[in-house]
Amino acid sequence: MTCSSQSATSVAARTRFPRQARRLPVKRTLTALAMLGTLAAAGCSSASGSTGDTLRFAAVPVEQNIDPTAEYKDIIALIEKNTGMKVEFVRSTDYNAVIEGMVSGKIDLAEFGPLSYVLAKSNGAKIIPIASMVEKGGQPTYQSFGVVPANSEITGIDGFKGAKVCFVDPGSTSGYLFPSQGLMGAGIDPKTGIDAVMAGGHDNSVLSVAAGKCEAGFAENAMVEHILIDKGKLRPGQVKVVWKSAPIPMSPVAMRDELPADLKAKLTRTFTQDATKDRLVQLGICKDAASCRVTADPSIWGFQPVTDATFNPVRQVCAATRNEKCSKA
Repeated sequence: MTCSSQSATSVAARTRFPRQARRLPVKRTLTALAMLGTLAAAGCSSASGSTGDTLRFAAVPVEQNIDPTAEYKDIIALIEKNTGMKVEFVRSTDYNAVIEGMVSGKIDLAEFGPLSYVLAKSNGAKIIPIASMVEKGGQPTYQSFGVVPANSEITGIDGFKGAKVCFVDPGSTSGYLFPSQGLMGAGIDPKTGIDAVMAGGHDNSVLSVAAGKCEAGFAENAMVEHILIDKGKLRPGQVKVVWKSAPIPMSPVAMRDELPADLKAKLTRTFTQDATKDRLVQLGICKDAASCRVTADPSIWGFQPVTDATFNPVRQVCAATRNEKCSKA
């Protein structure tokens, strides 16, 4: 198959995964590779993701065990209302598929993690950050948590040395990049000083620790503090937090710079003015704020404007850790 744009495997080949890291399970990796092929094939018939009256929207997989089309139905309804276009949600089980989709122009709009946004930019994606998530009255940052089973004798990240440690994905900010910096600060090489496992999602990382499949693990703070507990998948106190990262910029939504100017203006207005739970209730898209979702994380209230410079702290951690995932090959 020949396409005018880069093949779906090109960025995957350039963006190397740690050799020591193992993934859970193999089936998920095959699904991700199939997703890459789907994105590539979708682009061979046109020069962009948009087909005139349809926007292709994707999101990096924060959780593996959810139906993303259900989680994003409210924000999709808002985008369709404000743009007059149909939104096609492109499912992905892998961070790299979303990055490649934006690099190759097969995705028009995407919800990234901070690192996956930086990776997309560094690999040539022509994208503009619109806004980042925010909790109501909260700070525009979040943290990575290092967790262990409740009965573990590990009391800090220095105790992770030699242990079987669950990460999320090499493209995850709070599930890999910032934890790598934390491990290095404790004198542990994240490639050779631990037995690394890629769990594929923040939920899987935490649940693997709770089940004893990993001796320690990393995930975003919200997954540990309330998301899994609220869903009844994790009991309070089942894992304990032994490490917290520095503040991380919240996850952004970005759009292709090559979209028509009027459409970019509508998308910007959508996310900076209307994409809050309160506003969605006013517009009749949601019945009430409690049941409303602006993203897969129910604690997120809305979005706030951002610029590319917002994510410079992520680039700084990339430089400090010399993480090969961060650089363009």
